[in-house]
Amino acid sequence: MKTKANSLSALALQKYKKNTAGVFAFWFVILCALAAIFAYVLAPDNSSNANQMHLEIHSKKPGFEVLMLSIPSEKINEQSIFSTVLFGNNSPKTEIPISNYSISGTDLIIDTYTENNAVSLTKTYPLSKFQGKDISNFIKSKKFYLGTDKYGRDLLSRMLIGTRISFSIGFIAVFISLVIGLSIGAIAGYFGGKIDAFIMWLINIT
Repeated sequence: MKTKANSLSALALQKYKKNTAGVFAFWFVILCALAAIFAYVLAPDNSSNANQMHLEIHSKKPGFEVLMLSIPSEKINEQSIFSTVLFGNNSPKTEIPISNYSISGTDLIIDTYTENNAVSLTKTYPLSKFQGKDISNFIKSKKFYLGTDKYGRDLLSRMLIGTRISFSIGFIAVFISLVIGLSIGAIAGYFGGKIDAFIMWLINIT
């Protein structure tokens, strides 16, 4: 007759697998961790800290869509893929929300985005600024899936990158607790007696 010996770890794992809420929470944390690691890959705005501001489109509701002109950055900054994934794009292109545009000779003429029938600002850019490429490559419709904040920043991008901060705070708090707990526990166990009683009394009060 075979007897199956299970360790405490195996028994605990078996019990945990039966906890639907616990398993769901575990995979949710894993998903958040992956989102935190690849935040700048997933975020529509991959500038450092997702800090592209568009005051013309501030406080917009989820699903807001606008025509966006992207002006290539003149700053030449060689950045590795590894650096971009970890810290975002250090020299992002300038984005300008527009309502319409036209081409006159060698110039691009745009009308900036406005709402409530306000008068828009007209700006002119030389076509040479766009590296001789078709202007349609730089003017595209952009959708803000979670809307924008009061500075016109993409909330989805801010949330994805903010996941890193939340994880950092959680891990740092646990690490500090672990270091303090191990240190105090080791002192209490080594000396025992009154020191152990005092530490236990202090922990109970805390």
